[in-house]
Amino acid sequence: MRVLIVMAGFFPGEKYGGPPVSIDNFCSLMREFKVYIVTHNHDKGECVPYEGIPTRKWVERDNCKVMYLDNSQYNGTMFKRIIHEIQPDILYLQGLFQSCIIPCLRIAKRKGLKVILAPRGELCEGAFKKKYKKIPYIQLLRVMGLLKGVVFQSTSEEETDAIGKYLGVNDNRICFTTNIPSFSKNKPNKVKKITGRAKFVFISRIHPKKNLLQALKCLKSVTGKCVFDIYGPIEDEAYWNKCRQVISSMSSDISVNYCGVLSHSQTVETFGKYDAFIFPTFSENYGHVISESLMSGCIPIISDQTPWTDVNNYQAGWALPISKDDEIIDALQLVVSMNDDRINEIRDNIRRYLNDKIKLEEIHRVYYSMFIKGQA
Repeated sequence: MRVLIVMAGFFPGEKYGGPPVSIDNFCSLMREFKVYIVTHNHDKGECVPYEGIPTRKWVERDNCKVMYLDNSQYNGTMFKRIIHEIQPDILYLQGLFQSCIIPCLRIAKRKGLKVILAPRGELCEGAFKKKYKKIPYIQLLRVMGLLKGVVFQSTSEEETDAIGKYLGVNDNRICFTTNIPSFSKNKPNKVKKITGRAKFVFISRIHPKKNLLQALKCLKSVTGKCVFDIYGPIEDEAYWNKCRQVISSMSSDISVNYCGVLSHSQTVETFGKYDAFIFPTFSENYGHVISESLMSGCIPIISDQTPWTDVNNYQAGWALPISKDDEIIDALQLVVSMNDDRINEIRDNIRRYLNDKIKLEEIHRVYYSMFIKGQA
């Protein structure tokens, strides 16, 4: 089966968030499919092409082929040529509010090409802002008949409900699948935990949705020697300035450092250097970065707005209400007070949690069914 994926950004880009991770993991798991990816030739918010990567040529990767296009080439005319060239069995679209969606859906409609569309959380409450712009766009898609026959991939109950509500899609055209997690072959080396000290980390886009500001405000109330390193692209300068104001008011016992943008290939290894991951996000459709923290043995202190809330059941971390600053502060303080034996007990809980939660054979079966039969 030939699968053509059209998406805004892919690796080596580091600023497109979770979708490139989801698709790279999809390509690695579904080896029986021939996967082709068409994407931009530059990172999000930039115009400089990736160094050493040709444009308008298929680039062979370990698990797929990728064609990188500049902005002038990323259009319906080029998509039509590529579809004619590779004759895909399925067009797999990433995101709903992307510039490629209308031209790709129009081509697919004319050719009778099967389409699976993954909104990637764009319809979920935490991301579905500026409805005055998005609702007319959705109405246009429906009036043009471009959503007719499209199968939608959902990765959460909230997303399933949103697809039905906003797109008017029946349940028989919505396939529920979990995202495919990343796996690292290298086990991170953990530094011995000292009571009264803690190393915290934040790895994500610096954007109001990810809620770094609350993480900083809560950390400010913690006692003990703390390091808090922040990794990620600064997408909202005004928001980052608010964060910097809180950072400047921290006590001398709390050291906060902005460490720049982190390559995805370094994420698990980096998590392994820290005791806990602070991530009170307003919404995550999946949250690859959470799974990566778990795989590294870095304790997640996250909001309850992700699919990882069951960490609480295993005592493998904390999934807490955003409205409860005191509970977040208590969790941070507990990490500071832990000794090495206690933190290793939690890491054992994390391993049990991952073994029970992630079943790759079952995930493969569900994806195979979605692509072959159009149902989960």
